[in-house]
Amino acid sequence: MNLLLILLSFLPFVLILFLMLGLRWNLTQTGLAAWGLTFLLAVSAFGAGIPLIAVSQAKALFLTLDVLYIVWGALLFYGVCEEAGIVQAIGLGFIRAIPWKNLRALTLAWAFASFLQGAGGFGVPVVITAPLLLETGFSPLQAVLLPSIGHAWAVTFGSLGTSFQALMTASGLPAGALAGPSAILLGGVCLLSGLMIGILASGRSEFFRILPVIIAAGLVMAGVQYLLAVSGFWQIGSLGGGLAGLGAIFAIVWLAGRRQAHVSQPPDRKFLWGLAGYGLLMAVILCAQWIPPLHAALQSVQWRTAFPQTSTSLGFVAAAEESKGIAPLGHPGALLVYASVAAALLFGLLGFLQKSSSQTILRNTVRRAVPVSIGIFLMVGISTIFSQAGMMAQLAEGVGVAMGGAFPAVAPWLGAMGAFLTGSNTNSNLLFAPLQQRMAQTLGLPEKILLAAQTGGGAVGSVISPAKVGLGSNSLPGSPGEGEVMRSLLIPIAILLIALSIGTLLML
Repeated sequence: MNLLLILLSFLPFVLILFLMLGLRWNLTQTGLAAWGLTFLLAVSAFGAGIPLIAVSQAKALFLTLDVLYIVWGALLFYGVCEEAGIVQAIGLGFIRAIPWKNLRALTLAWAFASFLQGAGGFGVPVVITAPLLLETGFSPLQAVLLPSIGHAWAVTFGSLGTSFQALMTASGLPAGALAGPSAILLGGVCLLSGLMIGILASGRSEFFRILPVIIAAGLVMAGVQYLLAVSGFWQIGSLGGGLAGLGAIFAIVWLAGRRQAHVSQPPDRKFLWGLAGYGLLMAVILCAQWIPPLHAALQSVQWRTAFPQTSTSLGFVAAAEESKGIAPLGHPGALLVYASVAAALLFGLLGFLQKSSSQTILRNTVRRAVPVSIGIFLMVGISTIFSQAGMMAQLAEGVGVAMGGAFPAVAPWLGAMGAFLTGSNTNSNLLFAPLQQRMAQTLGLPEKILLAAQTGGGAVGSVISPAKVGLGSNSLPGSPGEGEVMRSLLIPIAILLIALSIGTLLML
């Protein structure tokens, strides 16, 4: 064990922490600086040559394409719904249909926020639901705090599976191996987050009155996400789970309303057509999976490339390998594009979109996607240099010696730290999944369990990242301020991470 090399391997992560938290640099600025330091360390201390760096960045480019295809598609679909006024109409429809304040909090901050995370993500759940919660009677701090907690469980399989795709890409393991353990851990987070929202939105007596609703809806959401994930439909795990939760809460409210002779206001036209638009998205994904001739046609074209063996002057060898195939016609990103076009045509026929709307949608999609894309590529580039130059092996050895058998309990916290530093679970998975995988191999533990802990911790940690907290707190008049929101989130996030640590140990 070379202590100096282990310490040097930690430096890029220390730099990321310092720049993002100390100097408040954004992800692109931080990524550029951390990439530069990683490059210098790989060449000067780990014996990596320029050909090795070139191979690592070619891998990064291919891996990034696999992830960004979904990112751009998800943002395009959200842009269509946003421009058509669908997202706001759905949120306001929920307010009209549910008369009780604490149940509105569960509906908006938990089920609806999770549904939005499943369809779009990237800060959308808090930005959309916080103003609605403010209208419902919650304080600005509560309006940001509740959906931040409520959608944490939906991050991994949210954004049409962007983070889960990144986990598979970085680890090389298939969805069949990773989906089950990830969905189980996140199911526990789902129930806990619902309980937290119930406590924060209710008095003691009111909380116990809605506790059965929380348990019923939580089991439905967690169960549907698990079933979708293990059945191969992980792209809509959170979307389907959130939608099922909305259905469960509405069913309970309807039954309670009948007993109390309460009549909710009927939903308006745009609300119903908005749900139909998201149903269209689910239909496109399901058809692409369930109709064999269509599935075969969409998967008939595959992009692959081969990467040569590389070695460092210190003797670390990275074997030659072929990349995982990308199906440009059947990729989840492509399905999102098809659904976006279909939804735009539907909303146009209904009069929700104008002819000039396409320019606005494309402009907003590019504006949102470019910074995210650059940041993701830089983080993937750092990760591939780490793997190719042997830096990840040194880092894993150092962490293994320091933590020993206690590492599984720390695995979710490592994922959370990565998401906190980089702003997303996607980036955390790309950055730390290889390390978690290496640690599992070193300790003789199931790789799929530590990788599930990685993405579970990353999902929870992303909630408290400076980028998301700033986006949420600035979405309201009378903003509570990023510092106040972050301090208020510390205890709930710590509880969720402790639960993930316990769950990880129990699954081993």
